[in-house]
Amino acid sequence: MGILGRLLLLLYVLAVMAALVVSAGICLHFIAAQTWQNELNWIIGRQETLAVIAVMFLASLCLLSMALSSKRKVAEVVNVSGDIELEKGNAGEVKVTVPALVGVVERAALNVLGVRQVSANVSKQGGEIPVKAQLEIVLSQNYAATEVSGQVKDAVNAALKTVLKIPDAPVEVKVVEITHAVIEREKRVV
Repeated sequence: MGILGRLLLLLYVLAVMAALVVSAGICLHFIAAQTWQNELNWIIGRQETLAVIAVMFLASLCLLSMALSSKRKVAEVVNVSGDIELEKGNAGEVKVTVPALVGVVERAALNVLGVRQVSANVSKQGGEIPVKAQLEIVLSQNYAATEVSGQVKDAVNAALKTVLKIPDAPVEVKVVEITHAVIEREKRVV
């Protein structure tokens, strides 16, 4: 259901709720019988009442058709498992899981000088390039963000080209923090 369908549903539900509140007021005798009968006679005598009934009927049909439709987006139908399909042929198919690609992308970014931490998100997309990588990095203090971001993009593209044989996958790099803190590493036993 798209945004227009949701907006239509909101307006429809609000109208039905208002009618229910008025009906409850009539049934519980909060609204005097003479008052609501007088208002009902006035409403029935207006031509706009037919227009409102027609609009509510059309909205009902529209919402019913949205509820019963079985359309799915192409991206959902293509691959439900979360794997990225690399090849498909007579011999079978080759797939790589998204978590495996996240590991490849994060390791490639961590090898760049000046990158302290990386959080990567790899998502599927259609077309000739099946993946898109989004990285959030923590940058060391004495490094230029633009240079390190360029190096990270190059390193990630090189790693994805090695794994997927795809040149120039879209890579977005976002610097979320700049720090001068020392990275704590596990002590080595000699």
